[in-house]
Amino acid sequence: MLHYFTALVLILSVLPHDAHAISTDPASTPLVDPAPCVAAAAADDDDKIIAVCGALIDNEKTLRTDRIKALVARGSAYGRKDQVDRAIADDDAALGLDPTLADTFNARGELWRKKGDRPRALADFGAAIRLNPRLEAARANYKALALELERIGAQMAIKNKASPPLK
Repeated sequence: MLHYFTALVLILSVLPHDAHAISTDPASTPLVDPAPCVAAAAADDDDKIIAVCGALIDNEKTLRTDRIKALVARGSAYGRKDQVDRAIADDDAALGLDPTLADTFNARGELWRKKGDRPRALADFGAAIRLNPRLEAARANYKALALELERIGAQMAIKNKASPPLK
């Protein structure tokens, strides 16, 4: 037992002063490296994006800008995998952190449209256009959906006129 204690004292005396103290201070823990998430996104590997960007998103030490990028990347991956609700949730979170992301409003609008929620889709396309009037994808989506809604409205009007009056 004495040898163990002597060895422990010797080891602790050679370590730098702070090396034997375990820090629980969150400010002293290093920031998270976003490189694996960026690499997965660049490789278009949806499964890897979901895994590594998810870890980045969930880590409290992730910088805000890196968290936004990770949310957008993972949301896109979920969208490509037809996990629309998860994709919308990630886009919601990204827009909650930065409500100036025109591309993300457009992407979320496409997801709402895919779900069949045309009013929300149109609102998101409109928000994207307000933020960036030159965003052609949002302009095209807005126009196509507006025309679709106009056609649906016209069909409903014709259908209602063709039915016999109620007694």
